[in-house]
Amino acid sequence: MKGYPRWFPRLLGAASVVLGVTGLLLATTTLEMRAELELGWHAAGAVRTWGSACHALAGFMLMLFCGALWSIHMRAGWRRRQHRRSGLALALLLCALAGTAVGIYYSGDAELGNWFGYGHLAGGALLLVTLAWHWVRGRRLRRRYGTAKR
Repeated sequence: MKGYPRWFPRLLGAASVVLGVTGLLLATTTLEMRAELELGWHAAGAVRTWGSACHALAGFMLMLFCGALWSIHMRAGWRRRQHRRSGLALALLLCALAGTAVGIYYSGDAELGNWFGYGHLAGGALLLVTLAWHWVRGRRLRRRYGTAKR
C-alpha cells in the first residue's frame, strides 16, 4: 500500500484475521444464545470470554486503521475512480458493523439486541466477501499496470 509504512498492511491484515477468526468462533455461540438454535458445538466459557475480548480489541484496531486508510488509500482511490463500488461497500459495511457492535453491547432490550446480533453476523459474512472482491480487483489492477508493491 503506497504511502504507508511497511508494517501497516501486515498489522491491518493481522487485525482482520483475528477479527474474522474470533467472529467465526463466536458465531455459533451467538446463534445458540440469540436464536436458541442447537448447533451441537460452541466455545467453552473461558474461550468465549477471551474470544470476545480479542474480537472487540481487533475491532477497535480495525476502526483505527480505517481512519488511517481514509487519509490516503480511500481518498486517492476515490479521486482516481478506482474500485468505488467495492470500496464504498466496505466502508458502509464497516460502519454498519461498528454500529451493530455498539447496539449489541448497549441495547437494553433483548429483542433489539438479538436483531443487532443477527445484523452483525450477516454484516461480518458480507464483509468477508466484499473484502475479497476489493482485494482481488486491486491485485488484478496492480498486475495489469505493473504498479510496484511496497
